[in-house]
Amino acid sequence: MDTVAFLKAFMGLFAMMNPIGNTGIFISTVGDLPTRFKVKAALKTSLAVLVILEISIFGGTEVLKVFGISLSAFQAAGGLIVLLIGLHMIMGKENTAHQTEGAKASLADLKNTEEEVNQKLIVPLAMPILGGPGSITTVVTVAARYNTDGGQIGTAAGTAALIGILFVCFALSGFLGRFLNAHAQQIILRFMGMILVAIGMDMMFSGLETSVFDFLEHKMPSMH
Repeated sequence: MDTVAFLKAFMGLFAMMNPIGNTGIFISTVGDLPTRFKVKAALKTSLAVLVILEISIFGGTEVLKVFGISLSAFQAAGGLIVLLIGLHMIMGKENTAHQTEGAKASLADLKNTEEEVNQKLIVPLAMPILGGPGSITTVVTVAARYNTDGGQIGTAAGTAALIGILFVCFALSGFLGRFLNAHAQQIILRFMGMILVAIGMDMMFSGLETSVFDFLEHKMPSMH
């Protein structure tokens, strides 16, 4: 295993995915649902992100090429989704998961809410917020830079180690949430919304900039 590739992947993803900061988004998604559900949700989300990134490491951009999609276009589309999610959070739209606490919540209501939250764990939480174009680009770049068996294994191991930390942070979100009242959670919701809008804008502009540059690069020679 290439230790440098391990560290490059781990540190790059830590900066990109920010497990501690994104715990706030996870809390806003699962709300006041039972602890057992939060742990399962943390495991489901973490495994989904792990699968997405490991496939990206060993498959590179080949999956996107099969569908005729460039990484820059994928990045721009992912940025748009993240932007819309962030705007929704800034507007303070209440998550239905915050309505399940207390004796008034029936078992049927709880199950319906859990199913609704479950649908959000893969899209948009695992993809594109966590395992989106930025994270995919990070691991693909590291794997390409250290293009050996040891390099790929190191990249995969570094990715797995980071996802392990992500799971721990998410699994402990119930404990962290006890120190946050409804007002504090709304503040976090809006703050994380602003961060997502900024991330989404950056992803969109980066993707569009690369797409325009590639377009001009291919068209300019034909104009001479």
